[in-house]
Amino acid sequence: MITLHKKKGHKNSDQLERRLEDLVISYKKEIHAADEPGLPYIAEDGIVYKTKEEIEEWSRELTAELNWQRSLSGDGSYIDPEKGKIC
Repeated sequence: MITLHKKKGHKNSDQLERRLEDLVISYKKEIHAADEPGLPYIAEDGIVYKTKEEIEEWSRELTAELNWQRSLSGDGSYIDPEKGKIC
């Protein structure tokens, strides 16, 4: 599970959240106090991505993986149960 750790109303936190929303994926959000240092960051399967570079690399890899997965599922067809024709 992907968890976004962010500050409410924080520019970088909000930008990172928009990126996750643009990917159309499920994620959990934890909002921390405004004075907590080191935010925003991403945690996934016990791995934490804190620096801008780590988050960028993680985001690029996730985007590529999602694009590949979605390319496989977009070419499906089905049989119309009423007419028996392949669509």
